[in-house]
Amino acid sequence: MKSFNLIADIVKTAQIVGEGIAISEYSEITPEANLICAKAADELLTISDITASFVLGNTGDKICISGRSIGDINVQIILEKLGGGGHITLAGAQVEGMTMEETRQELINRIHEYFSEIEN
Repeated sequence: MKSFNLIADIVKTAQIVGEGIAISEYSEITPEANLICAKAADELLTISDITASFVLGNTGDKICISGRSIGDINVQIILEKLGGGGHITLAGAQVEGMTMEETRQELINRIHEYFSEIEN
């Protein structure tokens, strides 16, 4: 029940950037941030009109990002630009040397860059 409530809180604070892309953060510093962020990113995709989700967390020495997509947006390409990888619908990255806010802004920049590239 504790895990469910935690994920619900992360989902509840998500913001929509672009069309159908949700970004949220898990603010607690914990080595389990990767797992919690992955579950929250999965949960965000269950919301109608959300086609991609990204959840950031802090493992203590890195900012982790979990990205999920229903397939319309390639989260792998976006997170590769931040040193990560994965698959079109499931990807992740771990960023060192940046704060949560700096990482969030960099992610937003990479999302905009992705859409600029696919439009051309």
